[in-house]
Amino acid sequence: MGSDLKARIAIEGMLLVLLLVPVTVLGEIGETESATEEQIGTIVVTIEALRNCDGNIRVALWASEEGFLRDPDSAFRIAMSVIEGESIQFVFADIPFGEYAVSALHDENGDGNQNRNLFGKPTEGYCISNGVRGGMSGPPGFDDASIILETEELTLPMEMGY
Repeated sequence: MGSDLKARIAIEGMLLVLLLVPVTVLGEIGETESATEEQIGTIVVTIEALRNCDGNIRVALWASEEGFLRDPDSAFRIAMSVIEGESIQFVFADIPFGEYAVSALHDENGDGNQNRNLFGKPTEGYCISNGVRGGMSGPPGFDDASIILETEELTLPMEMGY
């Protein structure tokens, strides 16, 4: 059971989306001045190359290495939607400027898990920002998948891999 739990945690992490600790920009505070507003933007994630409309898509936005692709509760934000076509779009609004990563899972059977075959290979689609994939040494790191939000809107196209 211990190895099943570890495998499930690794798989669920691989399914979700990435972000790093946001950077906050503050101005100097004077007697009559207040803190400068935090710079925020929107990350628009478009996931393409879906093989069917079964189940749902879960996307995770990660703000740090902590729990990245291993612990869904560590994600900065999580979104989920049913599928209505060959692509789907998620909008993460009011995101502080900074470094993030995104992961997505096509949960075709809707069981909430990333299913795998007997050899441990995922049987459901997933994608990670920058197109990084796991390998023999395990899932990719946060640094490999990180993106920088430093504008009002960041468009992030991702292709689902099966």
